[in-house]
Amino acid sequence: MPFYTFALQDGECPIEDETGLWFADRERALDHAHGVIDELMRGREPETRSWRLDVHEDGERVAEIPFARVDPTLDHLAPSVRATVERSCDTLRSFREAVSAARATARESRALVARSRGKPYLVTEAGQPTIRTSPPSADRKNRRRGTGKRGES
Repeated sequence: MPFYTFALQDGECPIEDETGLWFADRERALDHAHGVIDELMRGREPETRSWRLDVHEDGERVAEIPFARVDPTLDHLAPSVRATVERSCDTLRSFREAVSAARATARESRALVARSRGKPYLVTEAGQPTIRTSPPSADRKNRRRGTGKRGES
């Protein structure tokens, strides 16, 4: 039985499912996802229309469900107009993601400059580190082993 997790993409602060659920098949997981979308949208369709729910099966994304695609308040629109609204919502979410990434980069830059000057800086925001960390490069790994040469161990 596959294990499914869900990720809500609002364009600013993605929310990952930390627990997940077991479903007999993908169809049942997608039905659950549609139910979650209906519940999140109910009564506030215009505010949530640009959101998307990603469905992951055993860690691999198997579906992206834009809220605009299942928004019942858009059912009265002609298919071409509805498609335009759906594309606009995708564009809006992408724009929000870009703005959010730019803000994170600016916060990180300010924190790095402050840290380099020995000044206080914002360590985390919403539980996420302000200064991103990355895995060490292969060169640094090799130097730690004591050779000091690239590509040798």
